[in-house]
Amino acid sequence: MKVYAHFIGTDKDGVQYRRSKDGFQYRWRTLLQFGNSWDVIGSVVMKNPGSAKPTEGIITECEREHLAAFASNDLPWYVFSPDNTMRMIEIMFTYSKNDGKPLNGVIQIFNLFNIRDADLNKALDKSQTAVETVFSTIDDDLRNIKEHASPIYIGWGGLGNQKSFHESAKRYFDFIRNGMGQHYLFEKFSENRFYHPQYLMGRGKNRFNSQWLLKAFSLNTTEFCFEGMDYIHPVKLETESILNVFKQTATRYKWYENKRCMFYPGLQVTFDKKTINIRFVERAKNGTFNSLDYQDASHQKTTKILLEEFGYCGPEKAWIGRKEYNEFGTSPEVIANGIITELEEIKTVLKCNNIDL
Repeated sequence: MKVYAHFIGTDKDGVQYRRSKDGFQYRWRTLLQFGNSWDVIGSVVMKNPGSAKPTEGIITECEREHLAAFASNDLPWYVFSPDNTMRMIEIMFTYSKNDGKPLNGVIQIFNLFNIRDADLNKALDKSQTAVETVFSTIDDDLRNIKEHASPIYIGWGGLGNQKSFHESAKRYFDFIRNGMGQHYLFEKFSENRFYHPQYLMGRGKNRFNSQWLLKAFSLNTTEFCFEGMDYIHPVKLETESILNVFKQTATRYKWYENKRCMFYPGLQVTFDKKTINIRFVERAKNGTFNSLDYQDASHQKTTKILLEEFGYCGPEKAWIGRKEYNEFGTSPEVIANGIITELEEIKTVLKCNNIDL
């Protein structure tokens, strides 16, 4: 895999990059090239650029000529290192669109916003004061998507539901589903699960919803038979019935009140009407419970693990992650046991990462 992108850097990145006005890094118009072909074989829209870094790689004249066909301006291209999300995208397209054969062509990556930071909370915090016009490139993105008719995967998790990004997310969604014929997406925005590729092809790959979404993406339709369709169109469940089953098994958790318990030191889960919500127990340093105000490494790493490895939606207000009950099943017993199992998995991962909250 070769990675190319436009980039604006900072002083510490070196003088070879244009420096941003606000001191943030921006990466946009990212291309993953496989094999020797430059034909577009797919596109992905996600949250924001992650850990992939610019390298000192030299772009040949031949490569420059091909890259020129992808740009609507004369901004320079840079070579980047691939990150784990990009590798998951390769796996996703290999098995859903190419029958397991090696890819040969280009996959385009676009994002709801273009501040490069592997920690979403930090990127969202920076977004409050961003001044560069390339913070959002939605107009160019949609033109470039339209120019290359190919499968388009939306993987921004729950970020598209946040107030500051919902309008842009809805615009991408309407264009991709209706304008580009991506009918693996349900007609209503709210009915879709926009799983991040890291979760879809990683820890969540054996989950029913992930397998269903991958199948729908492969066939480009929601109209197919799949055992357990109630997961996708769930039955109505009472929170109290789920909670009662949960409490019978999860007696070792520390309960603060009827619907809230601490399952890891410094981390608690709340049972809501349709979702379980996870947040930090202690206030942030400035005295709030706002998820964006937790800026130290342990809190940032926890948020990243919940969103990318376990497929939670967020962060939003006090919640660093939310997940619907029907992600776990269609009966109180199955849901409660599924939640318990997942909370134990989260605890194990946090311990392995030496996270102390």
